[in-house]
Amino acid sequence: MPSLDRPPTEWVLSEAKLAPPRARRGVIPRPRLFAELDSLGDVELTLVSAAAGFGKTVAVASWLDQRPDLAVAWVTLDESDEDPLRLWTAVATAVDRLRPGIARPALATLRTPRCQIETAVDQLLNGMAGYDGRVVIILDDLHYVAGGGGLRLLAYAVERLPRTTRIVATTRSDPAIRLGRLRAHGELAELRTRNLAFTLEETSAFLADHPVGPLEREDVGLLVERTEGWPAGIALAAMWLARSENPRDDLRQFSATNRHVADYLTSEVLDALDDDVRAFLTTTSVLRRFTAELCDVALQADDSAERLAALAQSNLFIVPLDGRGEWYRYHHLFRELLMAELASTASAGSAITVHKRAARWFRERGLIEDALEHTAATDDPPALADLLEDQHRELVRNGMAETFLRWLERLPGSELARRPTLAAIAGLTSGLVAQAATVRRRYATVAETGAAALAHRERMYVESMVALTRGALLDRDLGTALEEAENAAHLARRCGDELVVPTLAVIAYGRYLAGDHVLARAAADEALGRPEAHERPHGLVFAHGVHALLESDGGRPQTAEDEARSGVMLARELGLSGAWSAGIVHHALGQALLARGNAQDAERELERASALRHASEPRLDSIHSLIELVRARIARGRLTLAASELATAREALTAFADAGQLPEMAADVDLALAEALAGNQPMIEPPSAAELSILRLMASDLSQREIGEELFLSLNTIKTHSRKLYNKLRAHSREEAVHKAHVLGLIEPASPEQTRTPSPAGAPSASVSAETPIHVRPASR
Repeated sequence: MPSLDRPPTEWVLSEAKLAPPRARRGVIPRPRLFAELDSLGDVELTLVSAAAGFGKTVAVASWLDQRPDLAVAWVTLDESDEDPLRLWTAVATAVDRLRPGIARPALATLRTPRCQIETAVDQLLNGMAGYDGRVVIILDDLHYVAGGGGLRLLAYAVERLPRTTRIVATTRSDPAIRLGRLRAHGELAELRTRNLAFTLEETSAFLADHPVGPLEREDVGLLVERTEGWPAGIALAAMWLARSENPRDDLRQFSATNRHVADYLTSEVLDALDDDVRAFLTTTSVLRRFTAELCDVALQADDSAERLAALAQSNLFIVPLDGRGEWYRYHHLFRELLMAELASTASAGSAITVHKRAARWFRERGLIEDALEHTAATDDPPALADLLEDQHRELVRNGMAETFLRWLERLPGSELARRPTLAAIAGLTSGLVAQAATVRRRYATVAETGAAALAHRERMYVESMVALTRGALLDRDLGTALEEAENAAHLARRCGDELVVPTLAVIAYGRYLAGDHVLARAAADEALGRPEAHERPHGLVFAHGVHALLESDGGRPQTAEDEARSGVMLARELGLSGAWSAGIVHHALGQALLARGNAQDAERELERASALRHASEPRLDSIHSLIELVRARIARGRLTLAASELATAREALTAFADAGQLPEMAADVDLALAEALAGNQPMIEPPSAAELSILRLMASDLSQREIGEELFLSLNTIKTHSRKLYNKLRAHSREEAVHKAHVLGLIEPASPEQTRTPSPAGAPSASVSAETPIHVRPASR
């Protein structure tokens, strides 16, 4: 039976995404563009933005050929990179090739189910900060990432790039990020249509390299004018004029707009091709990227390698994607035209046949997303459902839960209704990635309705999965959730051992929240003692977290810390460090550290727990971590932020009639906050402007020396100002000074991201774990 409770495996990433295009014959050097790109070396993000056919990719690749001193991480984007996990996995993989291991922490995080991608981006930036050399990350065809988390994280990364790193993105349209803000901060540069359009000299150089009849300077000027310097239009014109007996006269026949000229020239080019070449081009246009072997399979041929070599040699809008000449794609505009040609001349069946063969070929090589794309294009819902049902474990384990759900949404309701097990998996998966409860409940309804037609054992499995989902996600009253979890355990014991360990771990946590520590320990012990426990890593990690919470509440914080650290390490080893199930061990570790007086590290762990357990709707586990995080905020003196977060937790609690011990815990924290606020004495004298600047940075984890570097002040000056601040605030330590400054409203609480900034070299302190998000401070540019 299907199981989600196993560690992720390696995601197979297409090599074609990570290799810069090879240099091609007929590409003219463009020193003016290269000079502009060189001059922007200190700008974090360079957008090379223009419509299709303006040679964006070729220009950037040609520039890089002239700059062997730059370390290049190239990523070619496509429609599926709308998924931020896929996007940042590709970026991290490309960066890791600069020096193996540099992106290993980020890749490990990205391979975990429901990973915190922002954490992985932080880890990637940390790795690049230690790279000795200039790095350029190329995001080719960024227009495929239209919005959502991928672009938000791109803006996030741009603002935190190490000094030696820049991003260059080619795109047909401006990305939906705050470009105005980036411009104002000097973090954005732009090369647009006017920069990329061919000049008269460049057009002359291009034509001179092609077999075009004699043209005068004024003829070339006319071509530039008619095409508005559009490189693709000029290339198409050169191909057409090469077959003309009187190119000067023919050139003067063009009087339509740029788009119409392109349409006309394309039809002329296609009409001039041999029938078999034209058929090869149109049929293979179904493939977004391809190899000779794939073309042979798709066309049932044996000569694709020779054809592709000839097409590449002739420069017929075919783009090599790697240095070995294995993967290719067509120029985007040319592919669109080929597909239109195919639709107008071929039966729908021929394209569907190619999609089916391509889907099978990609699936056999572990490129599941490509297989899904081609399967979906066959308009065969049962085939798509079969593939999703067969591969859902790999997709979810590889941290691609959102991708799995996106393709699942393509299935008609009738097809999903025939597959209740798939619907049950979708319900749990949607909960783990914090989708709306209405989505999860819809899947649960489909699963339960369809389960009635299943055999007894399969029906119990589906019912157990649905009950586990309802019990684990804690978005209903605690008593109701416990009943669902108990029912899930009862069913799981009868239908096999797939779900027993995770259901026992969920029961243990529910009983802990209810205040029944004896029964909570019994359930956790049973989960950990099951012979199959180590084959159920989600349940195993979760049970360790409950054990650590019980030790902490029992007055044994050192034992609790040891148990929680073991759970965190186990989650990391199993590839679950970014999973929802790991949230409880980070919570338990933070709670233990707080009990032992280590408020700073406790706050960090509890921030991570809150991030892993975050949901768009009130959930008891999320509230639990938020309340404990408020305790840490109070201990750290961050009282304004503590008050805000406690109010959020209290409001969320109103959604529950039964929340176990959480209301009592919130009341205790409320009292502690009131005592902290009441215990502050007024300051003797307000700080000066210079002292306030230092005070704001004292709220971070920067050392005094790093504060001095940030403000361009000497260490002695920082120490002198610090002593004055302590006196004015009646404080005896840095932590107490920050505490009082927050209470008095002198400084606003920093976001969790702003509280951890490493040294200029980007090296984290020894006390910071590998998973700690550490932001690299951007240089003053």
